[in-house]
Amino acid sequence: MLSVETSGRFWTMLMPWISRIAALIVVVILVGLMPDIAGIDPSQTILRARSGQQHMLTPEALAAVRADLQLDRSATERLIDWLHGAVQGDFGLSWIDGSSVIEGIQQTLSTSLLLMAIALSLTFLLCTLSLLHTFHRWKRGKLAQSHNSLSTVLISLPEYVVASILILVFSIWLGWLPPYGWQGWQDVWLPSLALALPASGLLSRLLRDSLLRVLNEPWVITWLSANVTANQILRFAIKRAFSSLIPQIAMIMIGLTGGAVAVEQIFSIPGIGRLILGAAKAQDLPTLQGGLLVLLLISIFISSVSLLLQQWILGHSAKNGKLISSHSSLAFTSSKQKRVVASAIFALLLAIIIWSMFRDPYTSQFGRLASPSLNTPLGADGIGRDLLARIGTGMLSTFQSGIIATLLSLLVGLVLGFNTRFSQGLIEVTKGIPYIIAGLLVAGLTNMNPNSAMIAIVLVSWAPLAAHCSSLIVEAKAQPYTHLAPIWGTSQIRIFRYYLLPYVLPPLLKHALLRLPVITLSLTSLSFIGLGEKPPSPEWGLMIAENLPYIERAPLAVMGPITGLVLMGVAINLLFDD
Repeated sequence: MLSVETSGRFWTMLMPWISRIAALIVVVILVGLMPDIAGIDPSQTILRARSGQQHMLTPEALAAVRADLQLDRSATERLIDWLHGAVQGDFGLSWIDGSSVIEGIQQTLSTSLLLMAIALSLTFLLCTLSLLHTFHRWKRGKLAQSHNSLSTVLISLPEYVVASILILVFSIWLGWLPPYGWQGWQDVWLPSLALALPASGLLSRLLRDSLLRVLNEPWVITWLSANVTANQILRFAIKRAFSSLIPQIAMIMIGLTGGAVAVEQIFSIPGIGRLILGAAKAQDLPTLQGGLLVLLLISIFISSVSLLLQQWILGHSAKNGKLISSHSSLAFTSSKQKRVVASAIFALLLAIIIWSMFRDPYTSQFGRLASPSLNTPLGADGIGRDLLARIGTGMLSTFQSGIIATLLSLLVGLVLGFNTRFSQGLIEVTKGIPYIIAGLLVAGLTNMNPNSAMIAIVLVSWAPLAAHCSSLIVEAKAQPYTHLAPIWGTSQIRIFRYYLLPYVLPPLLKHALLRLPVITLSLTSLSFIGLGEKPPSPEWGLMIAENLPYIERAPLAVMGPITGLVLMGVAINLLFDD
């Protein structure tokens, strides 16, 4: 018979896989039962997708669609049949064109994987340049005085915004690269950059913060005193810094694969993200279920490999309590210059809010796409409304929604990150679902509830924070004092309160602050699929969606809200940059 200790280790290894399988089953079931849960009839959407003409929605045509797709059967019966075929490698036929779902996934997945590989290579290249700059500052003793504002700017911009800016600059203004298509290598660079720039901004900033913590640990002084070369110290510091970030790198890789939905849509790339987005809009359940299942399996594979790699890098120190590292802290910066710059940014944003209170953001009182002037300092939008008034009026509601979503994501990430034995599968599955797809699924399940956008963004935004929390806990439990605390008779509550939480919370709060701008913009960007605010609201995400078609003639209509989010992100991170 197995001993109690052996049995405990067995269940510890088995529970994450049980959670992965359970999370997969829940997602597939929810998608399969979505029509019944939401009380909708997919026949109308399917018929529109097939014919593309509203006048074809006759009772006879709808009845033919229901008969063809066997919609008279319950969703449970159809789901059981689909699962039976999926186990045998058959995902069924598309409800739209009758093509094989598995063949469509194979064709589009190869495109998405190629795009992910190129974007990931560019991400590592950009992060290497950032690392070299960090090393140079450390050798000169000026690392603590620097601030990586560029990474903050990149983090603040979601992929679809970066894609729009790249098209404006390199396709429209310079004419160097095509704005869409997937025919040759010239079509690869813009979408790859659109994915790589935000990813490299996040990874380089997390790596810089981790390096700051590692390079302030006592062993660095000891090694320097022993005449160990700076390059040797830096090599070991990189290894230590990367150990806690490997799950985050895995999250970035997952995001580059399945999270490229908006980029594939903007650049007309025939990838799996675009395939799933079209299936979600058209309620093509076999394609949606099959595509999501493949994405989630990829997510689980990448995450599982990253956890094994993290354990290999930490080695025995993660189990024997010999990993010595210092706490990071979250406090206002001691740099007067950084405080002054942050205060100036907040004052500027507040001045815009106050100025906009005396202007009308809803009335079409100026010329369409009017240029900036004394009457309209930022110009007018596509129907002649004052852009300054709309940007200022929408600022408070936009930031309020973003802050609430970020706090909820942080809370969920913290709770589930401390319980990865049971939530590991949920973390990996959640990260594998693109936020646009999550918005469509939530809209279908909640029947367009006013809070659907908030629910959708929180559902997918907590996973990177939980993964980061989990990796920090691994380090915290490997510290000598934490490892020995139970031997001293310290209760689990006191270990959590005085050892684990102080180690985990500061870097996790910094991570959440980094994600505040992009969570805010992602939240508001769901407006174009019917979630969140509706016109004529001046919410910034809705403004960007409305004015993207006019970005060449009136770039301030799009760049104004984006600049506001970037400035807010830079100001917040300047305040906590020590």
